[in-house]
Amino acid sequence: MKKSVFIYTAALILPTSVFGFDFTPTQAEFSTWDQRCKLAYSATGSARKSGLYPNQSKADSSKALAFAESAGGAWHYCAGVVYLKRAESSSGNLREANLKRALSEIQFTARNINKDHSWYPEIYIDMAKVHFEMGDKQAGFETLRGLLKTHKNNSLSYTALAYYLKRNGDAKAALKVLKQAPENLQAESAELNYFLGWYSLDAGQTDDAVHYATRAYQLGYPVPGLRNKLQAQGRIIP
Repeated sequence: MKKSVFIYTAALILPTSVFGFDFTPTQAEFSTWDQRCKLAYSATGSARKSGLYPNQSKADSSKALAFAESAGGAWHYCAGVVYLKRAESSSGNLREANLKRALSEIQFTARNINKDHSWYPEIYIDMAKVHFEMGDKQAGFETLRGLLKTHKNNSLSYTALAYYLKRNGDAKAALKVLKQAPENLQAESAELNYFLGWYSLDAGQTDDAVHYATRAYQLGYPVPGLRNKLQAQGRIIP
């Protein structure tokens, strides 16, 4: 009887979505998660059953639950990321099923996370990616344009929308979106400058490309692709 009372009491304390959540990644999939996802997932019953957290204490579990809840039930988002990756390596009905599950899981967290949470932009960008993978360009662009409205001071809002515009064949609009970023982002974001440099080069604006590339690498952008492409054209980037 005492055991039953304990279980009932725990059920009242813990969020229903923790108990209703049923997902176990493979070891390889688990390894692809960043530490935030590993921490969020560890709060779930599925994680405790998985054997992936053999030494987790009650204190660690409580800390993980608080972290994951503050991020809108982030264990759902993290599962969605895995289903998205599974979709990328599958086809036919299995791919479609993986994408539907990915969208459902990511949407759960997207609906519940606060706009001021640092994880918010990444979650919405991945949700948009699922829409694009499902062939729903309208929903994908609506998601990204909505993110641009809520997070005007985050470089990811600009680079993500520009990337999908360019992939959709509208390179001119992509470059325009990047140039709409506020001056502080253009001065501070290595990623934004890298995209500006690359898209400027594609548009034949080589001097602009050199300007943005120089700034991107001064800010520490780690990928040498743009520097190499400009150097092949005789333009040296310090």
